[in-house]
Amino acid sequence: MKKLIIILFLYSNLFSYSLIDYYRANGSYNIGKTAEKLLKSKDFWLKRLKNYDTDFGYYENLNNLIIVNKNFQSLDLYRLKNEQFELIQTADILIGKNQGYKAIEGDKKTPTGVYNLTKRLYKLNQFYGPLAIVLSYPNLFDRLKGRTGSGIWIHGKPLNGAKRDSYTKGCVALENSRLKKFNRLVKDVQKSLIILEDGQLKKVSKNDLATVLSSIYIWLASWKENRFSKYIGFYSKEFKRFDGNGLKWFRDYKRSIFKKREKKKIFITDINISPYPNNYGRNMFLVSFQEEYRTSKFTWKGKKKLFVEVINRKMKIVIEK
Repeated sequence: MKKLIIILFLYSNLFSYSLIDYYRANGSYNIGKTAEKLLKSKDFWLKRLKNYDTDFGYYENLNNLIIVNKNFQSLDLYRLKNEQFELIQTADILIGKNQGYKAIEGDKKTPTGVYNLTKRLYKLNQFYGPLAIVLSYPNLFDRLKGRTGSGIWIHGKPLNGAKRDSYTKGCVALENSRLKKFNRLVKDVQKSLIILEDGQLKKVSKNDLATVLSSIYIWLASWKENRFSKYIGFYSKEFKRFDGNGLKWFRDYKRSIFKKREKKKIFITDINISPYPNNYGRNMFLVSFQEEYRTSKFTWKGKKKLFVEVINRKMKIVIEK
């Protein structure tokens, strides 16, 4: 019933006449087929995104977005409400002593990329202030690029009032009062995301987001329907799976699965798409969603992540987990 309501909602956003009349004439099966067709349409997504605030990406399951600008040494906290980003806190920060993209343990650089907040830490050495919030560095992109290091936090300043250096070893540091306010505002760290950028974050185009969203559903349909050539065509020549296996291995592995011609049911929800800052000059995004995969012999539920690139108006998957 929930899936039918979602389908009806999608349908109602594109057509003006009565859904009841359409149902009477065509039945629920045809509504479902029409919805699947719409989800694969770039024009549909452009219309759906028309009134969305997409400057920082597209999010279906996010409460807070944090933008750290390393050049300006600022932190901006946004709340996503009614499909709009609302700035609710801004603060000056300290970052790593050395500039540029973090590459190895001990280089005293603050990472650049997209990270989750994972947990809060209390009762630390007083040097770190009243608390710290842990970031998910290194993420999968970092690890596959050979980047090392750990212990990247958002934390405060010494509780004893001692003056500390004007930089960190790679963390993001705030004044303690600002940190406490930040902690109060970010109630659910699991639904918060941080983008660390060396320069001004470029606004995300609705055209790119519509390309990614429609491509995700075309990719998904080719997977469900065992259309191997269409499916594998979404993968970059540089593709790496989470375990480091490349495109050749992945192609052979997937071909063997597709040959079984299994009937699959695949559902995705809670799609989030973040622009991914990188030092390669590439138009990249981190896509995450909840996936449910079912065959007669196998069931899997969990979170899936794709690092994708939009190039020549097409989406290519660079990394998959």
